[in-house]
Amino acid sequence: MNTGLISTRYARSLLDYAISFGEEKDVYANMKLLSEMFPAFPKLRSAIANPGLSIHDKKGIIVTACGGTVPPSLDKMIDIILKNERETLLQYIALRFIELYREKFNIQYGKLITAVSIDEAKEQQLVARIQRITGSKLEIETVVDTDIIGGFVLNLGDYRWDASVQGELTRIRSRFKSLQEK
Repeated sequence: MNTGLISTRYARSLLDYAISFGEEKDVYANMKLLSEMFPAFPKLRSAIANPGLSIHDKKGIIVTACGGTVPPSLDKMIDIILKNERETLLQYIALRFIELYREKFNIQYGKLITAVSIDEAKEQQLVARIQRITGSKLEIETVVDTDIIGGFVLNLGDYRWDASVQGELTRIRSRFKSLQEK
């Protein structure tokens, strides 16, 4: 069974269906939350896959994992997934939906690593600058990592912008080593 192909078909259908009803942003938010629930609650997968649970109970679990309420387009898709016994693929469907949504609406996902937490205004200022450079919308996840000492590291797609003190120290160390070898 090709889980990638199956999850892509469900995710693409859900995206198209949600767009037709103007619910794509709400479905996107629900799918992001659902995708975060699987690693946070490892027993979620086994609960959904439990053959002893009724479809109604499984749907209740899925809707709860999506935040408690879902738009009608997602509700309908959950019914279809359960009817076709594809609930074990739900995490993959959610992840694929997120990828397709970002691709469709030109959204790049990135991770901003700082040595100390930054306020919302500074984060938005940095995001605005990067959006002007890339020409696309950004979704940035901020992470605090004191090991970088100062500055920041931005991972965006395949690119990494290391403006951290730790990164600069590593580059200086490499230069010294290369000079000593000569």
